[in-house]
Amino acid sequence: MLKYYILGGIVIVHLVVFGVMVMSPDDGMQAPEVASETVLEAAAPGAGAPLSPPEPPVPAGPVFTPFSPSYFTVSSRSLPKAVETRTGDIAAGAVVDLSSRTVYWGKHMLQAYPIASMTKMMTALLVVEDLHASEGRLTLETPVQVTVAASKIGGRQVWLDPRETLTIDELLKCVLIRSANDCAYLLGEFLSGSESAFVTRMNERAKALGCRQFVFHNTHGLPDNGRENLSSPVELAYLAGVLMDVPEIMRWTTVRRDAIREDKKILYLDTTNSLLGRCPGVNGMKTGVTNKAGHCITLTCDRDGRRLAVVVMGAANSKSRDALARELLEWGYAQN
Repeated sequence: MLKYYILGGIVIVHLVVFGVMVMSPDDGMQAPEVASETVLEAAAPGAGAPLSPPEPPVPAGPVFTPFSPSYFTVSSRSLPKAVETRTGDIAAGAVVDLSSRTVYWGKHMLQAYPIASMTKMMTALLVVEDLHASEGRLTLETPVQVTVAASKIGGRQVWLDPRETLTIDELLKCVLIRSANDCAYLLGEFLSGSESAFVTRMNERAKALGCRQFVFHNTHGLPDNGRENLSSPVELAYLAGVLMDVPEIMRWTTVRRDAIREDKKILYLDTTNSLLGRCPGVNGMKTGVTNKAGHCITLTCDRDGRRLAVVVMGAANSKSRDALARELLEWGYAQN
């Protein structure tokens, strides 16, 4: 009889334990479910999580130290007699060590003279800065429809057709290799709504950079109703140093020949800088010529860890300009 009481008691105890488990679940058993819900909530779209991965940050353009009268140290040195004699045939010039910020030689280096197509150095800078500031809305591959106004710009050009479209990078290539006036005009018109609005910005940017001798009337450097774009040798050297830190620009200033319209009637773009590939380290920058400006060049070179800029303004012809620029460059690298 006692045996039955014991068995009955065991059954009752089991029933009680089972009832407790059903009616009052153990917190520890529920923890995995709670944890799972927490993970799902964290992963679900909502205030705490973006609907899509964030856009990568737009690379910021380089920050440049503004130009000022104390930006360069003037350390005037004597040129070789023969070279000094040849500098008598130009209007102005300078030899500047951009790495040490030292002016080795200058002639009327602080005075403003006509700069012709060296204008396009500032045009190109604004184009690239606009790309960086657009937060991805504009890229080098952005298409630009040619306008009738741009197609009518004369001088050195690529004969733009209003029926065609080129990318910003193609237009930059034409500006920096071939010195195409029509492409410089089109870029300014496209980015600011009109060339005149873009030119206003060019003048404002020059002042923001601390350059007081720059005066722009257009994007390309052709005479404008008798007016010429202006700058000084030292400010041109400074601007060249700025551009040497802009890869989108240096990509094309180093190229001797490229082309556009490869899928149609190809047009080859030959550089106006004959010292590219013929003088060690030369990587740019820009030539120019008008009747008032004469033959000009802002020459840049990166050699043996040193960056130099040579500016020659008002030469009689391109041959004498280039010969003198090369002599000044080699002399500059001999200084220390």
